[in-house]
Amino acid sequence: MKHIIIDTNVFARYFVRDNVSQYEEAKKIFTKIEEGKLTGRVSLLVIDELIWVLESYYDLRRDVYISQIMKVFSMKGIKIIETKKNVIMKILENMQKGNLDFTDLYLYEIKKGSEVLSFDRDIKKLMAN
Repeated sequence: MKHIIIDTNVFARYFVRDNVSQYEEAKKIFTKIEEGKLTGRVSLLVIDELIWVLESYYDLRRDVYISQIMKVFSMKGIKIIETKKNVIMKILENMQKGNLDFTDLYLYEIKKGSEVLSFDRDIKKLMAN
């Protein structure tokens, strides 16, 4: 089976649909992934950048886009390069519940007994739990 690495702009076009031809191309790719004809590999950096682009550039709220991201990332053919998919899904679920950002929640999930050094008050509160 063919593997592809998917960049941020492919996800952005698919979710926002601001460029019809690129949306259609992205839709075809995700359909092939959903049908099991293709495997899409995604980096954590792409996920973080996608969230930043959707919030900062497109001014979307989390309640609008997180469920869309979760739907795509829950496809069997989507593979996360640097970590297990269930960690990403847990982070996205926690993003729906509050204001913590992706990176803070990722650090919390991977700490495995280590201390996370940060000057961010939100992450300090999270680490205290």
